[in-house]
Amino acid sequence: MTTKTFQCQRCPRAFARLEHLQRHDRSHTKEKPYICVQCPKAFTRKDLLGRHQRIAHQPEPSPTGHLVRSPASTRTGVDGLETLASVVTDRGQSNRRPTAGHVLNDGLSVQHHPETPSAGPTTPTPGTGFPYSLSGIPSDTVSTDAPTGHLDRNDFTSFLDSIPLPSHPFSPTFQPLPLFPLQFDPVPEYELTSDKGPPTETSSNPSSSILPRHGAHLPSLQPEGYQTASKWRQPTGFIPVTAQCRENLLYQLKGYSNVVPNPSLPSRHALSRCITGYFTGFHDHYPILHKPTFNIEAMKPPLFLSMAALGARYCREPDTSMRLYQIAKPVTLEHVRRQFLTGSLLAGDASNDKSMLESLQSLLFLIAVSSWFLDNPPYYEALSMRSTMGAFLRKGGINRLPEYDGTWASWVHYESVKRTKLVVFGFFNIHTIVFDLPPVVLTEEITMELPCPEQEWEAPRPDLWQAAHALSALFDPHSDMMRVSSLGGYILIHALLQDIWVMTKASRLTLARYNRPGSSIASAPELALFEQALERWCQCWERNQESSVDPLSPHGPLSFTSAALLRLAYIRLNADCGSTRKLQTWDPVQIATSLKDNLSVERGDRLTRAALHCAHALSTPVKLGIGYVAHSQVALWSIQHALCSLECAVVLAKWLEAVTGPNPDPPLTEQEIRLRDFVLEMVMEVQHGDSREWLLATNTRLSAAVARLWARLFTADYIWEMVNLIGRSLSSYADLMEQDA
Repeated sequence: MTTKTFQCQRCPRAFARLEHLQRHDRSHTKEKPYICVQCPKAFTRKDLLGRHQRIAHQPEPSPTGHLVRSPASTRTGVDGLETLASVVTDRGQSNRRPTAGHVLNDGLSVQHHPETPSAGPTTPTPGTGFPYSLSGIPSDTVSTDAPTGHLDRNDFTSFLDSIPLPSHPFSPTFQPLPLFPLQFDPVPEYELTSDKGPPTETSSNPSSSILPRHGAHLPSLQPEGYQTASKWRQPTGFIPVTAQCRENLLYQLKGYSNVVPNPSLPSRHALSRCITGYFTGFHDHYPILHKPTFNIEAMKPPLFLSMAALGARYCREPDTSMRLYQIAKPVTLEHVRRQFLTGSLLAGDASNDKSMLESLQSLLFLIAVSSWFLDNPPYYEALSMRSTMGAFLRKGGINRLPEYDGTWASWVHYESVKRTKLVVFGFFNIHTIVFDLPPVVLTEEITMELPCPEQEWEAPRPDLWQAAHALSALFDPHSDMMRVSSLGGYILIHALLQDIWVMTKASRLTLARYNRPGSSIASAPELALFEQALERWCQCWERNQESSVDPLSPHGPLSFTSAALLRLAYIRLNADCGSTRKLQTWDPVQIATSLKDNLSVERGDRLTRAALHCAHALSTPVKLGIGYVAHSQVALWSIQHALCSLECAVVLAKWLEAVTGPNPDPPLTEQEIRLRDFVLEMVMEVQHGDSREWLLATNTRLSAAVARLWARLFTADYIWEMVNLIGRSLSSYADLMEQDA
């Protein structure tokens, strides 16, 4: 009798072979990894793909007796947006692990190596990838002599109808790129499988056919995953703070009477709300605490108070948050000062390691509270603590991790330290993005391995952790199929964003030195290397089964946030928004004026590609309703989404100015015309009284309308003042555009 050693984590079934378990698991996740290279159809099993290719794409004999190949098989590629992107495949140049370079050990290199494939056209091997061009258009539908007329209104309506929306009311299904096919086909049916009979081969889901992944394969949200409530991420349970816990906290605070003489804490009920608010609001975006072993009774005052201050913000209790912050900040800084004085950071025993970890987490939570307000608390306090946290991180060793003896408890501590240090690196980078500050820690300094998958991190018991841990170990770490967890992908995209920031600053310095001002970000070879790195990141994102563009994914919102940061990366390869936003002024008029006067863009394939990302980020809110999304869904997003949206809105507006002016030189390309018309249709969908002719009468009307749509997404009463500042700044930018109209 065959031994069944591979147990499914979602049902009682077990299997004798790993590949059988993986195939069965796809019946739960609805993953369709086998993708046809000649059409957008995808399948759960390889035999289904082979059957589809034999039936649908079998070469037909021509009248002369020769085989007639499909357009996809004969196409060699066209310049610009119609160039085929490299795909996830087992080609010779990809049969190796991605070169690590200097990015986070297993990261994504942007350094040039002789064996690095060029950015030129590549032809996918059958059965190995999606034949999509960088514009998101299937290669077998692109024609060099296609008509260049604007989209028909019915086409746009069909396009909106094709956007799959899950049944859950709080799920904006952002897709990275839209598709502009020559004609819109009806929405195909989903692939159906059954254990009671042979599988039925049908088309892929609507999202993958009408809204395909671009050349880097960001997968689309599959509506099947939302048929049962158990698929959604469940809310964290209430965490009670007992009277004894509160009294113990007050007792420990006596040891900090030199900085907080008479601390006054909220009631235990208020503290319970605040700690629970941390887990329901902040934790999923930065999963550094281990919920299964979390013990509130064992927490020291710095960590407890800073966590409660942050959680109070998510409970919409700003006064309570400020009250706790004003106690937590001096207590935490005093605790860190004592650690520096005693030299305990380098002692290396378990208790000191735990104290160091809690101090680092406390500083991170305080910075998260104070970064996004002008005065209450002032954001410059976050920047001051940023320096303290950087020094503390270096003193304890950026890459130093505790010993791991193979037990669950030691692994939890090991993984907590690693996750905390990597998230601190990511938070440093958020400050670089927002305030245009130099990085505190460079990517080349990080040599730690990436975090484990979230399923392993969230396992509630040692036996379940051991099973998940063993399953992860089955994959060869030296194979060319690099696997990255959701948090790992988030850290990697931040690493790439930092490298783009450094490259941009170096390019500006070079231009200034030779007195050649302009909008060029870097040389073409450098840009091509970064685009290859971003594409490789997308391939890793897709291979991660936890990846989703739904903020309520059961695996958390990290991959949803990472997709927004990907858009930001493409934008910053084309425009130096960080140097021109002036967010540190906290004045929406100054911010808007600086963006209008100091940010310039140059038309080209790369800018159109970035504008395509920006346009599609707006398409789902348009379908759901701008007001509805603003008041019910934006609260679920990380603040990084608002920051990315600001740059999306402005770069798209700048691109529209360039392509809607009279007699553009050079003439508009087919892709520019299609994208312009797509944006036109979106605006007319929301602003019913505006005609195409009126919007195109000047080169700023459409830009103003788009900026106004983005602004409306950030006009509600949000937790963080920075989000409202972004909304007001976009409104001011739209005002300036309308003045020029």
